[in-house]
Amino acid sequence: MLNSFLKILEGERPDEIVWTADLDYWVSGQRQAGTLDEKFQGEEGMLRLARELGTMPYYWYEEFWLAAPIYEGVGVKEQTHDAETVRIWETPVGELKEVSVFAKESCSQACARYPVQNEDDLKTLLYVLEHRRLTPVCLENYDQRRRLWEKVDGIPSIAMPRSPLSALAVEWCGMENLVYLILDYPDLVRCILDLLEEQEKPIVDAVCKVAPRLVHFSDNLTSEFYTPYFDKFMAGPYRRRLERLHSAGVKCAVHLDGTVRGLLGRLAEVGFDAIEALTPAPVGDVDIGEMRELAGNDRVVLWGGVPGAMFAPPFKWPDMERHVRRLLDLWSGTRFVVGVADQIPANGDIEICRKITELIRNWQGQGCEDIRS
Repeated sequence: MLNSFLKILEGERPDEIVWTADLDYWVSGQRQAGTLDEKFQGEEGMLRLARELGTMPYYWYEEFWLAAPIYEGVGVKEQTHDAETVRIWETPVGELKEVSVFAKESCSQACARYPVQNEDDLKTLLYVLEHRRLTPVCLENYDQRRRLWEKVDGIPSIAMPRSPLSALAVEWCGMENLVYLILDYPDLVRCILDLLEEQEKPIVDAVCKVAPRLVHFSDNLTSEFYTPYFDKFMAGPYRRRLERLHSAGVKCAVHLDGTVRGLLGRLAEVGFDAIEALTPAPVGDVDIGEMRELAGNDRVVLWGGVPGAMFAPPFKWPDMERHVRRLLDLWSGTRFVVGVADQIPANGDIEICRKITELIRNWQGQGCEDIRS
């Protein structure tokens, strides 16, 4: 499937339908429950699982993010007690405090208190960022890992640091706080966004030097929050990043795992090669059949279409079967990758993954092969 995947990214006709699934959440759930087979542990175990399920290996998060922060004049402390983790940034002008909580029931971690909540916090964040730099990581052994993944017909996912507005929302403020901060302190927010973009330049340079075939913008986008801010805060940084990476021959995918209407066309217009984790109805806000029209062009790769929630109750295999058949019928003849949007949940039925693999093979075998017109 890897060869067809690369052909799709280049705008060429693939030899087969490409099918990907992010298995990380499901693996975490099985590991927590003590039911994960030993042969599926670690990176090579994840590759083995993906191939046994019939998907193209792509997702692996232990060596995913390409930037690490280095602070000078800022103390960072972290302490975990039971399910709660507290992280504190200490500076001469104040401190920032983040609290995250692990929920065993869902095998997931969430932020319970964001570090930046008011004007004083925003000023402290500016100090923190002025005394921080980003250094490239996970690139020195990328070629070695790429060769390992190619042996099993896969490609390792790697991610740029979040783009400025996404970083400010996800890592520092939370969406609700950020809305008020943008309204009340626009100049200070703009200063921080400019600084975040400046700090990513060494990472962009390092990625261009290595020139991987594909890099991910793992911004975890959702239209209902980011659409009103896209033109003012996001389009410019995206275009500048994309221009630099494209000049080095690097294809770029962006992670849109939330609501689709509002952002899909804008992301395609600024120049992304692929828009990944597209989640349609009955889980998302847009029907499968609308997505190509919303994208606004035939160039961008639609990647996703299979909601992760459909691997778990109340959905059953007949629901998924109808959904995937319809996806194949509607997207056939365009540039697309079938993918789980965005993860198979911890309580998901992994056998559905095998059934989708078989369905796709049978669909192609019946002569439905207009994969890319």
